[in-house]
Amino acid sequence: MNRRRFLAGTAGTVAIESWRGSVIAAERLASNRIRIVTGLRATVQSLGWIGTEIGIFKRLGLEVAFPKLETGGPEAASGLVRGDWEFAETGSSQLIQGVLDGRDTVILLTPTAPSPTGPLLLARQGIGEPAQLDGKRIGVLTETGQIAIGVRVALRAWGVDATLIPLGTFGKIYAAVGAGEVDAGALPPDYRFLGPREFKLNVIQAPSAGFSSAAVGCTRHFIAANRALVALLVQGYVETIHFFKTQRAAVIPLLQRFLMFKDPGAVEEAYDFYAPLFQPSPRPPAEGIRKLLDELAIKQPAAVKLSVDSVADLSFLDELERNGLMRKLYGR
Repeated sequence: MNRRRFLAGTAGTVAIESWRGSVIAAERLASNRIRIVTGLRATVQSLGWIGTEIGIFKRLGLEVAFPKLETGGPEAASGLVRGDWEFAETGSSQLIQGVLDGRDTVILLTPTAPSPTGPLLLARQGIGEPAQLDGKRIGVLTETGQIAIGVRVALRAWGVDATLIPLGTFGKIYAAVGAGEVDAGALPPDYRFLGPREFKLNVIQAPSAGFSSAAVGCTRHFIAANRALVALLVQGYVETIHFFKTQRAAVIPLLQRFLMFKDPGAVEEAYDFYAPLFQPSPRPPAEGIRKLLDELAIKQPAAVKLSVDSVADLSFLDELERNGLMRKLYGR
């Protein structure tokens, strides 16, 4: 086969595969089949999975699949742009970073308001104060993710110099601290109630940086082509938040399965911590996004030019509020 015929054949194969992919995607969306991934196993990124398990999304006509449950934040956002999945629950910073990088990512909602506290550090025995972290190794998810950003803010506030060690998942961070492979680990509040019991770890609470820790996102291109479907997805999350906040007995066993915690008491305490933080209307707070943009601007000055509207599409929440869904759910 000469080169021209080979290239023509290759182009034809690519075209056929692209056409088949388009047909599959069209069939998926025609039947309201969508894919959601989570960056991590954490309560703040459990809502899509819980809403699917209890049938909220199915009742709204959505058939949800989860290709992965721990993709990591950067991959969760990148997969949106590639079309590997339609929605992602991941850190707000990863979706904003996509905008900074010129990619098509957008925030739809943030389940919690900015936490009154910053990153949680679990430290091995003998380390109980921020000053004792000086010169130590701290496990984080990635060097550039939102957890790492929050840790760096805290270290600056404490006047402490520590080395951040990227480990990829909360499970790996937790295991590394327990085994003494790192001196401390940045973990979600879920582990606040597990680490002291299982490994006798010390809790060091960082001050709040004012960020919203997690978000649900997709792409503006997907919104333009499937607006009604995205509206149903956002409604499903709003209804799942209501279920989470009001159905403690039903949520706790689901949350235990999602977190993969063996200790049910730790899951109960994690639930009690998060239930008040989930927002009835999960609107990304402008101040929280602004603080995150200011932090990103330290290394990427272009971040100061971004606004809430440039990184988030709040029109779906606006519509649900106008239609009275939150008042119907909460009676006010």
